[in-house]
Amino acid sequence: MDSLKKMAYSRTYDIPYFLIDKNRKLRITALMQFLEDMAIRHSEACGVGLDYYEENGVAWVLAKWDIEIFSYPGFNRQITISTVPTSFRSFFGFRMLEVRDQAGELLARAHTLWVFVDTRRKKPIPVTRELIHAYGLTPDQKKPLPMEAPSAPESDELQARFQIRPGDIDTNGHVNNIRFVEWALDTLPVDFTEKRSVNRVLVDYRKELTYGEPVTATADISGNEDEIVTRHRITGREKDASVITFRWK
Repeated sequence: MDSLKKMAYSRTYDIPYFLIDKNRKLRITALMQFLEDMAIRHSEACGVGLDYYEENGVAWVLAKWDIEIFSYPGFNRQITISTVPTSFRSFFGFRMLEVRDQAGELLARAHTLWVFVDTRRKKPIPVTRELIHAYGLTPDQKKPLPMEAPSAPESDELQARFQIRPGDIDTNGHVNNIRFVEWALDTLPVDFTEKRSVNRVLVDYRKELTYGEPVTATADISGNEDEIVTRHRITGREKDASVITFRWK
């Protein structure tokens, strides 16, 4: 892992006002947007970014998140995010990201799983040697990152409905992955979310959602005073699109 850290790509971000919550802390969805931005920027720096995807009819599609949050940065603070792909196997790619404050303290760590797809046929395809070498890895590096799986809700005690808008669609032509997390959070009561913060996010994306589809989000709440868990399911038109688990403190 030390050799991988030497290959890490890093970037510093300022925390703007429009990404903080009422407690002046960075929103969890904004943190995830920074992480996603870093993954894309790293690909750009390696010469296999958005132009490469478009020219070759390929893309990386995010399949899973496993994020641990230790502390949330506040307004006008600076954070440094570092990222490195750790391995590739078949049509999968694993990427690790870390977020640190100005003093170097670890604020968050994310393990992510991506699927390499042919965007014309909408099918997974094997990661090419060209791509593996562009990221500085070799084909024999195949060890997966450890990732905990989310749990689906056992009841639909909480439910909300949404409509997909044009602004929800990303460059891959489907709903951006962060929107699923926003829908899940919006299903919870405000008096619940305002008193707590998320310290673990587990997301499994199962189906893409596209413009115009109706969306139903269901959730349940369990746990005790030490740790509360909310489990979520996002459903599109007759299909489960995502399962999400949040752990709260």
